[in-house]
Amino acid sequence: MSLKDLYPAIESAYHALQPLYTPALQDGCISAGLSGPEFFLLLTMPSFHPEPVNAKILQIRGAYTALERYEFLLNSLQSKNLLESAGDQSYTLTAVGLRTIKEIMQPVYAAMSGIQALSVTEMMDLASRLKDFSDACLAAPDPPGTWCIQHARRNSPEAGASMMVRIEQFLTELTAFRDDAHLAAWRSYEISGHAWDVLTLLWVEKSLPLEEINTKLKRRGNTSEQTLTAVSQLNKKGWVILSEEKIAQITPFGIEIRQIAEETTNRYYYIPFKSFSDTDVKQTIDLLTKFRRSLPKSE
Repeated sequence: MSLKDLYPAIESAYHALQPLYTPALQDGCISAGLSGPEFFLLLTMPSFHPEPVNAKILQIRGAYTALERYEFLLNSLQSKNLLESAGDQSYTLTAVGLRTIKEIMQPVYAAMSGIQALSVTEMMDLASRLKDFSDACLAAPDPPGTWCIQHARRNSPEAGASMMVRIEQFLTELTAFRDDAHLAAWRSYEISGHAWDVLTLLWVEKSLPLEEINTKLKRRGNTSEQTLTAVSQLNKKGWVILSEEKIAQITPFGIEIRQIAEETTNRYYYIPFKSFSDTDVKQTIDLLTKFRRSLPKSE
């Protein structure tokens, strides 16, 4: 077990916890008349307060999602009186919006608070360790920078939150710092977020018809024309070839570029953790693994 095993342990614990509070979150969204994407965008708004938010700001972290998708969601939230215009296609949170977030999150926090995965002492130990790691990430140099994790920290639950809620918050922050690391790793290549998303998909799938790429990445809100433009970007760099049958295939050079970016992501991500001893890292990984395995199975 080594430092490279830390993020997989963090990610696994983070994803294992999500299904346990998702039903409460879905119920809250239905009651408020919100789709999942609308709520998650609304939930980001307090992390920017008091500054207004627009689609371009949201695309700093959500680089793979189309600007038009963000603009649609922002407009939708404004029409529901959850956001108000701040001019220049920017928005701020309304009192109704803030109250809606609190009303949805209250049962979500209650669902998490009812879970006792470890002993009280172990839960406290895990929360303390994760906070120390997250604090170290907040002090990271540039690259990778700390934009994502800073905004995640600003969404911390109020004082008095349960130990489980705190653990979920620190897992969220440590996952956000992974985004900081990965964004820093690929943005120097000067391609669009959608193009990088397509390259990553082809890195996994090797080759896909353009139509299937659109289907798999539909949630990002990019059009067929935008996907074709993205593939053309990749083709010009020699990372992807496009056949006459409109099948995109990653090249050996594209595989190398994507692998280098993954290695750079890992290097950036683990910089803050090198100040911790091997024992600290191992004990934290062991606790995360025990935590994940002790979570109740979602129905």
